[in-house]
Amino acid sequence: MSVPPAFRPSFELTSRRVARRYEGLGRVIGGLALLPIVVPFVVSTIAVVLAQMLGDSSLDRFALSALVSILLGVPIAFCLALVSALLSTTAFGRKRPVRVVAGEDGLRLTFGAVERSVPRAEIRSGLVVSALRVRVDLHLRRGRVLEVQVAREREGARLLAALGIGPAERRVAVSLGGVNRELAASCVGMPVFMALWLFASGAISRPLFSHAALVVAWLALTLGSTWLFRRAVRRTRVVVGSDGVRVERPFASVWLPYTDLTAVQTRGDRLLLSHGRSGAAVVLGTGEDLTESLAQRIREAHASAVGSAAPRGAAALERRGRDLAAWRDELRKLMAAGDYRATTLNPEDVLHTLDDADSPPDRRIGAALLLRIAGYPEARDRIRVAADATADDALRTALEHAAEEEVDDAALARALR
Repeated sequence: MSVPPAFRPSFELTSRRVARRYEGLGRVIGGLALLPIVVPFVVSTIAVVLAQMLGDSSLDRFALSALVSILLGVPIAFCLALVSALLSTTAFGRKRPVRVVAGEDGLRLTFGAVERSVPRAEIRSGLVVSALRVRVDLHLRRGRVLEVQVAREREGARLLAALGIGPAERRVAVSLGGVNRELAASCVGMPVFMALWLFASGAISRPLFSHAALVVAWLALTLGSTWLFRRAVRRTRVVVGSDGVRVERPFASVWLPYTDLTAVQTRGDRLLLSHGRSGAAVVLGTGEDLTESLAQRIREAHASAVGSAAPRGAAALERRGRDLAAWRDELRKLMAAGDYRATTLNPEDVLHTLDDADSPPDRRIGAALLLRIAGYPEARDRIRVAADATADDALRTALEHAAEEEVDDAALARALR
């Protein structure tokens, strides 16, 4: 069970360097990088279609000019891509001692006479990275990353614990591979596919621009091929939660609950997650910096998920095939005595069930609904903490809805699939 914020001790350390990366801004500039290529291509296609419809030859000349301007757009796109890569991968910050205080309110940074704070609400997740120098990567809102250099991994773990973003309290999402693979694929793939489909279309009709349908097909095939190529090289994303690990590949997703995870191993720059009775493994190319860090995070979350036996009567919280209205009615009946005695459950048992990563999803959702029905103090906050910790998107959505008493059959169906 996660520790309530009031019981989390603060933690102080002196960091040799605190720096920032601007991954969100890098993604925005990366998206803009494609515009110098895409916009002239689309404008040229529209001009050709209008020329065919209106019989205006001047639009044909304009379409050709727009198409030629792509030659200028390609180097502009590559320049913007380089800026995007710089912002996404480079940490900006001077090497100087910084006093770091972490607590339930967030992070306070003091260097010299200057003091800055990062509110806890701004911090989305964190991970201890065992690179050349050990550091803590704190992922903030709007795509910013705060790097805090620490002396040893234990310091990093205590920093995360003080912020309430340890393995049992908040999921962490890690993307594997180069941060600009998709952008590079687009910048290279679009001109290549444009030339390829131009050659193929030209083989069907000469001149190509005399047939608007072929020009539209050329546009659609180029953009579609580029999108598929970009999707194919998308980085694998690993989400580590309190209940399991979700591996999101370009065209598929694998869910590994901790009850099914049998071993976490590292081999060089690869991470092996063995699961099931057969011992089959999911192999991830993590890179040297992240291999051991990610493995340790999964091991810690796995260990935290192994809790005590389920409270007696906890099974009464499960849905058992009932519709949402009937389920709510049965949960209300559990409260008929006003103190959970109908099933020997007490508030602590229900909270335990809500936080227990080994409990079935419908039992955890039932615990959340019961807390809201009972008007338990801080029920909304406790349910949101449980939702933030799970790596199962459907269960997280259902718990978030339950926190607001807005859960519906669709959300339940996704969570209990």
